[in-house]
Amino acid sequence: MFNTIQDAVRQILPAKKKTSSNGWISFNGVCCTHNGESADTRGRGGLVMNADGGTSYHCFNCGFKANYTPGRHLNYKFRKLLSWLGASENEVKRLVIDALRVKDLVAPETIKEEREEVSFKVRALPEDAVSFKEWETFLRLQDDDEPVHPQFASAFNYIYNRKIDYSRYDFYTTENEAYNLHKRVIVPFKWKGQIIGYTARTWDDNVKPKYHNHHEPNFVFNMDEQLDTSKFVLVMEGPFDAMSVDGVAILGSECNETQADIIESLGREVIVVPDFDIKEVNGKRVWAGEKLIDQAIEYGWSVSFPVWQELIKDTAKAVETYGKLFTMKSILQGKQTSRLKIELMKRRIYNS
Repeated sequence: MFNTIQDAVRQILPAKKKTSSNGWISFNGVCCTHNGESADTRGRGGLVMNADGGTSYHCFNCGFKANYTPGRHLNYKFRKLLSWLGASENEVKRLVIDALRVKDLVAPETIKEEREEVSFKVRALPEDAVSFKEWETFLRLQDDDEPVHPQFASAFNYIYNRKIDYSRYDFYTTENEAYNLHKRVIVPFKWKGQIIGYTARTWDDNVKPKYHNHHEPNFVFNMDEQLDTSKFVLVMEGPFDAMSVDGVAILGSECNETQADIIESLGREVIVVPDFDIKEVNGKRVWAGEKLIDQAIEYGWSVSFPVWQELIKDTAKAVETYGKLFTMKSILQGKQTSRLKIELMKRRIYNS
């Protein structure tokens, strides 16, 4: 059963290939022209089939890499590789299902961690940043008749009103007035337990812009909080959307390939929940979530079109309105996995 993917790959390998003594199978890379490079004519593409049933492909002409590890989903890069090797769409779908069956048979503790190659520079929070936990400790020590510090009160009320679990996530405030940080809630960005940046969201509608960000590109927010037992991961655009349902955020309206790799390293179903706000830009209707949906289709991810009131344009607002449990249920009920159905739902919303 574990060799199902390997058997399928063997059937579609190019006829012209060489196998070395260490098991490396080399042939002209099938990926180069798809990645904007000239066609490989020197046999610089190749793969190795591992004893555990996994397969690793690397092209030394264009640099494309793709891997499959038993116990994980068949990620979008490996699905691309299969199609470039000549597998039909139906064959790829069958192999996706086979990979899911293997996943059920593999003990989670035996699955190799796949996030080691991605790293981010450690960055400090703003000067004099004080966490909510520190504020709570201070409040317990002060007299009951003493007033609560107005800055903490404003920050706490903002998080509380957005119905985010402040006991699960870390929030900070600071008296630093640069970028109006003293009027913002600071959310640390963590990667493998270390702070590598932050976003600071204003609680004052008169302060612009709403967000002040300080982090490297390609980061995916909230990966550290994803539970090993979860069968899916919810992908949102913004960090407050992600925290409201314990998902992850790509910090924008587009998900690049590095971010997709990070998300898929979780080895579970990916469900995208796009924003649904449509704006007029230069006389044209622009839907914020359209690009992300197109990318979800490319990556082979599911997309959710939950049934919410018309004024609710994102997950965080849905949680504020309906509560977390109902919002989660509506997201799962609104999930679409078929490319055709996702396209139809996108057109229906965009043209409405």
